[in-house]
Amino acid sequence: MSEARNEPQTTTETVTATKTVTTTDAELAQQLVNDATKAQVKYEHEDAKADDWGKASFPASDPPQNY
Repeated sequence: MSEARNEPQTTTETVTATKTVTTTDAELAQQLVNDATKAQVKYEHEDAKADDWGKASFPASDPPQNY
């Protein structure tokens, strides 16, 4: 006699939601300033990290000619 197996069944459901968002020009401008500030901070951090890597690897990447 075979055993009854309970196999999980999967279903797919798509839900669409619409939301109306209203922002004033001042709010939009502030959000753009915030985004630009975050991008600038990230750029400066990554640029400083690259500079540090360059300074740390200088002797190995450009050895003196009189070794």
